[in-house]
Amino acid sequence: MRPSVRAAVTLAAAGAALVPLSAPALACPDPHKVVAEGPAKVYDQKYRHTKTKVAVVRKKDETVVRLHVSGFPDKAAGRTFGVHVHVNKCGPGPEDAGPHYQNPDAPEGTPLSEKEIWLDVEIAPGGEGRSKAVVPWRVAEKAAGSVIVHARPTDRETGDAGARLTCTDVPF
Repeated sequence: MRPSVRAAVTLAAAGAALVPLSAPALACPDPHKVVAEGPAKVYDQKYRHTKTKVAVVRKKDETVVRLHVSGFPDKAAGRTFGVHVHVNKCGPGPEDAGPHYQNPDAPEGTPLSEKEIWLDVEIAPGGEGRSKAVVPWRVAEKAAGSVIVHARPTDRETGDAGARLTCTDVPF
C-alpha cells in the first residue's frame, strides 16, 4: 500500500474526516465559523491575480464577516471596491451569484445598508485590503452562497457597486 493511501486509511479508521483539496472552506475549530479562500471565479482579467479570504461567524443574534484581499493591481491602490454577500454560489457568468443577500426579517422600509452585508474595502499600496461587517441578525444556514468584489464603492441609496470583478464561494 502506498504511504499516502496508508495514511488516509489510518485517518479514516480513526474517525477523521477527509476533506478534498479543492474544498473552498478551511477547517476551523469553531463550529459556527467558516473560512473560505478564493476567488472561485474571476470576471475581469485585470484582477486574475487577486486572492480573497472570507471568515464568517454566525452567532445567535449576529453575523460577523471579515474580508482580506491581496494581489490587487498597483493602479487599485487608494481605491475603494464595493463588496457584498450574494445569495448564490459563483457561476460561469457574473450574474450567476444572484442578488445581494437581504435579511428576510428586516421590517418594510429598512435601508439597504441595514439589511444587506456590505464589506467595501480600500486597497492599500501593495494591493491588500481588509474590511469587516457585523450585522445584528443571523444569516440562516445556506441562505447565502458567495462574496463578490465589485468595481466601485457601494452607492448607499441603491446598493449598486458596478461590475462584478471576482466571486468567492462562501458556505454560509
